Amino acid sequence: MPYNLFLIPIITGYIVLIYSKIFKYNSQRLDKGRILFESIALAVIIISLGFILRTLLQSIFPKFIAGILNFLKIVPIQKPQYFWTYLFSSLITLILMYLSNKVIDKKYKNYEPIGWAVDKNGDEIEKLFKKSAKEGIIIQITLKNNKVYIGFSEFIPIPQKTNYLTLTPMISGYRDNDTKQVRITTDYFKVVEEFMEGLDENEDSITLNTDVIIKQDEILTAGIYEQEIFDKFNKVD
Repeated sequence: MPYNLFLIPIITGYIVLIYSKIFKYNSQRLDKGRILFESIALAVIIISLGFILRTLLQSIFPKFIAGILNFLKIVPIQKPQYFWTYLFSSLITLILMYLSNKVIDKKYKNYEPIGWAVDKNGDEIEKLFKKSAKEGIIIQITLKNNKVYIGFSEFIPIPQKTNYLTLTPMISGYRDNDTKQVRITTDYFKVVEEFMEGLDENEDSITLNTDVIIKQDEILTAGIYEQEIFDKFNKVD
């Protein structure tokens, strides 16, 4: 059996890793070696299941399988042994991937497959931003330059796809170098309200975006924001 026959299930495994909504968000930032290894692992599973299915069908419908194989002999190409088993195993896998994507699209919201990937491979910051986007909780982050943002995330980040996260701030300020207390300097809701009041009535097409893009490496601390706890730790003298 020629070893290049393994290319069919290996390519199929790669397609599944890249395009299946079950796997693709986990494969976004894998290096080439890891993707190749996982493609080979999937190929072994595809081949194994293909031979198991062929064995079962031959034992249950021996004449039917023999008839199909005789019919396929008319295809005018040189076929190595077990060529059709490899090919049909890969085709069935691709069909199942397509159908599973359709089921996921119909049954789940767009962000849920990303959420599964965050739960599996995301770091603590990504899980916090996912929790904010999914549950609407407010989070507080402090950057290495002592800048503080309090707000929420509207998007669940694809784990490790990028080193940047998006936050919609409600208020922001800085952490005092000496007391480490948070000093609020900007109320985004108030700024947006004042901006909208200053617009002409005919300017209804203007969109004000206050989202901030934050480099994940610059985040020093992050956590869920609770007003009562915030007030206790940031009492004004």
